Amino acid sequence: MKNDCLHLIIVLLLLSASDLFARTHVVTVRDNSFNPATVIIEAGDTVRWVNEGPGSHNVYSVGNFRCANGCEADGGDGNPSDAAWVAEVTFRLPGTIPYECQPHVQFGMVGTVVVQTPSSATTHEINTNLNNQFVPNDLTITAGDVVYFNNQGGVHNFRTDDGVLLCAQGCEGDGQIVNTDPTGFPWEFYVRFDEVAEIPYFCANPAHSEQTGIIHVLSDLLFRSSFE
Repeated sequence: MKNDCLHLIIVLLLLSASDLFARTHVVTVRDNSFNPATVIIEAGDTVRWVNEGPGSHNVYSVGNFRCANGCEADGGDGNPSDAAWVAEVTFRLPGTIPYECQPHVQFGMVGTVVVQTPSSATTHEINTNLNNQFVPNDLTITAGDVVYFNNQGGVHNFRTDDGVLLCAQGCEGDGQIVNTDPTGFPWEFYVRFDEVAEIPYFCANPAHSEQTGIIHVLSDLLFRSSFE
């Protein structure tokens, strides 16, 4: 009986972990409609559009993204296409983003992404400032946690040593039209870190070579202890 209860607890924990780390939301594109037409996500999550046809479709949000066979911000082709395409956009700021299929908007083929402030995981904060520092510059978090990055002054951006994450007024590789160069304009974004890792980062402004930091992403001790 005890073993059965233990197995049930482990299953429930795994299901909870799956919900916590699930950050890709799928929207099906077919029959001149998006399904679901409205998707509610958290900042740092990704929306994946899957074109199942028939018809030539794309997803287009004015000033934000244009995707079909890839997204134009990533060097892809955002033109409407009847191919079996898959496109992804990562949303790193709260807000409501309307979008459409360009050839079929007159038929009501529109959708909305509602991006909420993260609430399903612990959120940490890293700021930049006029002293050319990241504060804190040494942060330890748990896999699945979210980090909120905020420029509070100075010409800065954020770039990981491996180049996977490059951000300022937006983040490179998220499918949106962004500026990743160091900028003195206020910028902010959310990133969810799912994988256990050591992540060194820096500001790419050549004048700020000492502006560095590191994020330590640890495994969730609760789940680890459940299997010991």
